[in-house]
Amino acid sequence: MRRRYPTAVFLCVAGLALMTGISTPKHSPSKTNPDTSAKDRAGIEDLRRLDIQTTLTDKADELTKLWDNDAVRMQPGVPAEVTKAVIYENDKHWEASNLASKTLCYKTEMKDLQLAGDWAFEWGYFSYRNSKESTLGQGKVLRVMRRQPDDSWKFARVMGFPEKEASAAPMSDPCR
Repeated sequence: MRRRYPTAVFLCVAGLALMTGISTPKHSPSKTNPDTSAKDRAGIEDLRRLDIQTTLTDKADELTKLWDNDAVRMQPGVPAEVTKAVIYENDKHWEASNLASKTLCYKTEMKDLQLAGDWAFEWGYFSYRNSKESTLGQGKVLRVMRRQPDDSWKFARVMGFPEKEASAAPMSDPCR
């Protein structure tokens, strides 16, 4: 009797791929096209700059520019915020309740970026200072970005975790 494990494994993997929506990327992976990779990295750098600019405004109407329509934001102590609309609503509430506080400094230091077609993945550290009692903080972040129809990039998934100790989120130039 012949075993059919390779066929069974292939069928299981193919079935999982179909069930989870994995498909061939619309664009070639960046490893095969250096021009696309450079363009993608420049677009992601634009998103990083926009992240810093909009965060310093403390305005939900500005922050909404960062997000993909199907975005998910995960932070400690609160349920996952699912969709751009929910994130915007929560940011509006935060904005209204923090009128006396202003973000004075916000920096990120990304340690790794991986490109995969219309998706990009990065992790790194962040630091911030706000005017409320001169609060200084830092943390870790994992971000997934999605290419938009206009070839810009937006955050699709973001997980940020504040840390009590600066040594848990080491940055070369944190907010001071």
